[in-house]
Amino acid sequence: MDNIIFTRWSGKYCTVDEVSDSVMEQYPNLSKKTIIWKINQLVKNKRITRVGRGVYLVSYKAKFSQSISNTAKRVCKILTESLKYLDLTITDTSTLGEFMTLRPFSTVVNIEVRKAAINAAVTTLRREKVQVYIKSDYPKLERYVDSNQPILISKELSVNPTMQKDSNVRLATIEKILVDLVSDADIYGQYQDTELLNIYRNATEMYAINYSQLLKYAAARGKKEEVVSNLQETSEYMKVRHLL
Repeated sequence: MDNIIFTRWSGKYCTVDEVSDSVMEQYPNLSKKTIIWKINQLVKNKRITRVGRGVYLVSYKAKFSQSISNTAKRVCKILTESLKYLDLTITDTSTLGEFMTLRPFSTVVNIEVRKAAINAAVTTLRREKVQVYIKSDYPKLERYVDSNQPILISKELSVNPTMQKDSNVRLATIEKILVDLVSDADIYGQYQDTELLNIYRNATEMYAINYSQLLKYAAARGKKEEVVSNLQETSEYMKVRHLL
């Protein structure tokens, strides 16, 4: 079965139905359930990549793993040790440097917590002399900020693509980051225009993207049209969009 899949689809995007049909042409007695099981095993063994709901790239692409700065690590440590039951989601824009032509002169750490915990999180960090701001206030205060990596606190979103780091800290996925750059352009000003397109092009080229998840999140944030417009400037999305 592996030979059929890779001979027919190697390096191409395809749907589970297309893979099943090509396998069943030679093995008509195989059930679709068995073929789906095999596809899942190939994903698990890093031989093919899931890029959407029922959509695959028959080649392996690495998953993006957000790295966070020492400042971000310190902030997470303070919050999780001081507020024992606090769950947080972190986005550290210093991780975007690999996708950009010009390295940003400053970066932002955005931490999402439940709405009721925002004030406690801000108070806790300020007690530790951390330069922290409520995200909604930041655009009005940015000109007065002297830190090259300000910390922002915002409320957790109901649709929130993340990957678990430990019991309390979640890292934003690349899908979430790509949408948030568009949704919060007033916060992420230096990641707009040409650099935004660089980020989209390089991220989709270098890493596995779950486009179904990305578009769902973009729709939830009311930015699907803008996000799709950026994706259409990337070669990878243009190869797969008709399958999504």
